Amino acid sequence: MDLTQLRRSTHRASWPIAASALALSACTTLSRLVDDASHERPPLPLVEATVSSDARVDSSGALAGSFVGEGTSRQVHLLSSDPAFIAALVRRWRPERDRRIDPLDWLERRGTFAVNPDPVIDSALFAQVILAGSPDGHVRVRLRTILLHGARCRQGEPQAELIVEPARSSGISLRGPVVGSFRGPDVYWPVNDSYRRDPPPEPASELVDSLIERTSEVMDSLLAGRLRARELPLSSRLNRLAVNTLANEDAVDITPIRLDDGRVRYAVSLRESRRTARGAEGLASIVMIWDATMLWRQVVFQPTLLEYGRRGPVRALGGRTPPLYWRRLQAVSGFAFERDYLWMEQVDVEEERVLWVILEPRGNIVVAAGEVEDGC
Repeated sequence: MDLTQLRRSTHRASWPIAASALALSACTTLSRLVDDASHERPPLPLVEATVSSDARVDSSGALAGSFVGEGTSRQVHLLSSDPAFIAALVRRWRPERDRRIDPLDWLERRGTFAVNPDPVIDSALFAQVILAGSPDGHVRVRLRTILLHGARCRQGEPQAELIVEPARSSGISLRGPVVGSFRGPDVYWPVNDSYRRDPPPEPASELVDSLIERTSEVMDSLLAGRLRARELPLSSRLNRLAVNTLANEDAVDITPIRLDDGRVRYAVSLRESRRTARGAEGLASIVMIWDATMLWRQVVFQPTLLEYGRRGPVRALGGRTPPLYWRRLQAVSGFAFERDYLWMEQVDVEEERVLWVILEPRGNIVVAAGEVEDGC
């Protein structure tokens, strides 16, 4: 064999080795991806959502922060119950003659104070980027009016109501649950002004049954660790649950959500009647997230057990859990990365308070929350 033939033979022999090395490298990469996915850990569960706010008035006069709200066919109402933010709004827009009075005391005496921004004086408000996201997608909006409401009773809280409307026609509906985000004009934000959300497919009936069954099992198991021994075991009425309705009791909300990497999971808000071993009737509640295989299990809000009164749940049974339950669970456009946020109501049956909540599901992070009912 001459030198040329030897080189050709060696070159042909190297191809299987190179192919094997490439396949090995691909398998290693895939193995690492699978290993990374298997090592993903659920975030710590929350006990409750509290009034959460990153809202502020910046030095230029623009507003910044995230807000929870609800939209109609014409306008979107974004809410804040943050006293510091509301006080800052009062300081900026109340009449000059009233500047010596504490802003929240002044607002309580006034009742409601309306602010209509001026394009010249409040130019920073008109230059900034404001987006509103709904189950249908998100669009750019503009601020029309700010309504500031003082506390209506001793245990009540002040409220800011930011009324916005679409900046241009987009065909994207803002009806229903909404999340709003205000950014200054100098803040880089890699988000399109208009985006139509691609909702994940609804779960099949078999998966719905599995989600309800497994969520119920986890709820009872976690409650067993928090209740007194004499109250166990818990039993069920075996009622058929209402799925995705406005019912508060013996009901379940199930919504598919898309994570920022494109994966689909299923958020479940369960409210199911239970009876203790001593015969007390109650309502058990929990919020969880699963994947289609039921291998991923994430508790969003720890379970609660509420004692029934004449008109429904009235207090935490034995004071062993917070007096809360969650309802109206829905997915809304989360702006960046084509991810979804969760919108829900948190009901406090003892204080008769209702909190609207926006939650980032990947990390159980409350993005925004505001009171819509304060017990007054």
